[in-house]
Amino acid sequence: MGRTVSATHPDERLRSVGLVLPAAPTPKGNYASTCVVPLGGDRHWVHVSGQTCRINGRALAGRCRDDSDILEAAHAAEVAALNALSALASAAGGLSNVEQIVRVRGYVNADPGFGQHGVVLDGASNVLGVAFDGHSPPARTAVGVSSLPDGAWVEIELEAMVHAR
Repeated sequence: MGRTVSATHPDERLRSVGLVLPAAPTPKGNYASTCVVPLGGDRHWVHVSGQTCRINGRALAGRCRDDSDILEAAHAAEVAALNALSALASAAGGLSNVEQIVRVRGYVNADPGFGQHGVVLDGASNVLGVAFDGHSPPARTAVGVSSLPDGAWVEIELEAMVHAR
């Protein structure tokens, strides 16, 4: 994803590097994909529930045991970020209404001795950097966990400030 991006809309910037938003995710339990909180005026705070690295409903499953797993796990983080952006786009009326991604939380399915969680989550941060070129980078938390739904490599949560839809 190291190419220069000149498109003006987040969706176009993603497409210019070969990334496409999937259909908005459907919750797999008793929760909402997003929670939109009005802040006054035309601004809203949107929290996107954790999105795993699913393609067509099937999780990319794996576990980080050592550095040899980083490349595949980082790809899974890209997929999870695209799923989270799809949920955000649905809540915001499009990614062009996103003023700022404020926070990213990433959970990496990993063995206790694995310590490269941040490197794995750079896959998600790179996707956000393409979509929101010129925005300040968000705050980020990278945590290793003992398991994720369906054995997924990664789960991503987002928080964003958006304009009214």
